Amino acid sequence: MISTTTGKRKVELSELAGTSVRVPIKAHLLDGSVILFADGATVAGSAVTGSGRRFDALRRELAPSAGIALDSVIGFEVYERRVNPFRTLVYSSAATAVTVIGTTAILIALFGSCPTIYGDSAGSQTLQAESFSYSIAPLLAKRDVDRMSIVPDAAGVIRLVVKNEALETHHLDHMEVIEVRHGRNEIALPSPRGGAIAVSELATGAMVRDGAGRDVTTLVARTDESAFSTDDGLLDRAIAGGPTDDHLTITVPRRPGVDSVGLMLRARSSLLTTSVLYEHLMGRQGALALDWMGDLSRITTLAKLASWYGGNFGMRVEVQDGPRWRRVIRLMDFGPTAWRTVGLAVPSTRSVDDSVRIRLVFAADAFRIDQLSIAHRVRRVEQRNIPIARAIDSEKKARADIVTMLSRADDREVETHPGDHFSIEFDAGREADAIRTFFFAGEGYYVEWLRPSWMKQGHAAQPFSPAQTPMREMLRSWKGGRDSLELLFFSRRVPIT
Repeated sequence: MISTTTGKRKVELSELAGTSVRVPIKAHLLDGSVILFADGATVAGSAVTGSGRRFDALRRELAPSAGIALDSVIGFEVYERRVNPFRTLVYSSAATAVTVIGTTAILIALFGSCPTIYGDSAGSQTLQAESFSYSIAPLLAKRDVDRMSIVPDAAGVIRLVVKNEALETHHLDHMEVIEVRHGRNEIALPSPRGGAIAVSELATGAMVRDGAGRDVTTLVARTDESAFSTDDGLLDRAIAGGPTDDHLTITVPRRPGVDSVGLMLRARSSLLTTSVLYEHLMGRQGALALDWMGDLSRITTLAKLASWYGGNFGMRVEVQDGPRWRRVIRLMDFGPTAWRTVGLAVPSTRSVDDSVRIRLVFAADAFRIDQLSIAHRVRRVEQRNIPIARAIDSEKKARADIVTMLSRADDREVETHPGDHFSIEFDAGREADAIRTFFFAGEGYYVEWLRPSWMKQGHAAQPFSPAQTPMREMLRSWKGGRDSLELLFFSRRVPIT
């Protein structure tokens, strides 16, 4: 459970007795088995009851089940009736399943919130990307593009490992590698507007200040993981009633005759939005969070969530145009695990003192920013899409079906559960003389598992309401539980075997 300072009272389990869940749900049990409640279920006392079908760890059907004790459950998942709830293509063996989830520590595992992508070089794995971090429902499925540091091996092959390290079900629709060729003195970057850009001639003399007035130029000058975070004094003032946004303002001398500059940003989200998801969107609703997640298949529910989220989170990029600030773009896609590097062209407009001023605006303490640079030259570059050539599952078996299902964005999906992983290979070719940078592109969505502890200790008997969840309250609960959440998030994950 996330520690907070909101002052909310603890609700006894008896107060939730009789809470009905109307959407189809799966209960994942400690022994690796699963119970399907196709018509929903009821939380009553310390148990969940309903008309259920039980399956063992290898998904062989057992005797029907009328319910299960909450203490026997790892998590609850919403699923759709229209699809086979067991179409998992990368499933661990029964022994592995018990190893992965048969431990009390996993009940508080807080890691991920999306598929994690590792580069595999001679058996050594390095984190390269995390995909569709906030795609928590089918209608939110989207394509993410991440810059990678990996290069092809001597045979021209790029090997990646796709992992599910969280208490989630991942629905993977499309994966590919993108090759970008560029000059030796250029840096190739994925653009939030789509496609790729190459930047060069990084500006000198740039200055960066934050919303608290601090000079953080040195802190964000280079890639070293010594990252910017919001000043605690500013966060305290936001909680006490002040503005809830922070910002970074980059000031750089304007170069005559240059119409646009390149902004290069390396950042990741803090765990603020993870805290909001776990506590406000899910934990406080208790069992009713399952109905709320099921309702995300409705456009009206989704539109309300998107409007609320867009108004409070993400990052606005603005440029000063004379005396006013003009919005360039809003960035939404940063996960909390892997650093994401993006680039975009920003108009080189004239500020009041003939400098170029760019401002990044975001919710207080919502981002960790490792590098922030301005380039005087920026251009669009061509890219080559490289499809998956081969896939190998966790049993070292070739999987042509995975290749087929991930080769294009359609209604065919690879589904993975906690602890699942598989490898994919791409034939990039051997071109020693070419300067190439590779991006990973992934599309899909994930379904968060509702923890039994959330069902026991939900603070509300009503679905999540954006109007009743002010930003100030979310910042207060985030600061109260920040240290413990960060410690758990980065030290405990579902093991991959």
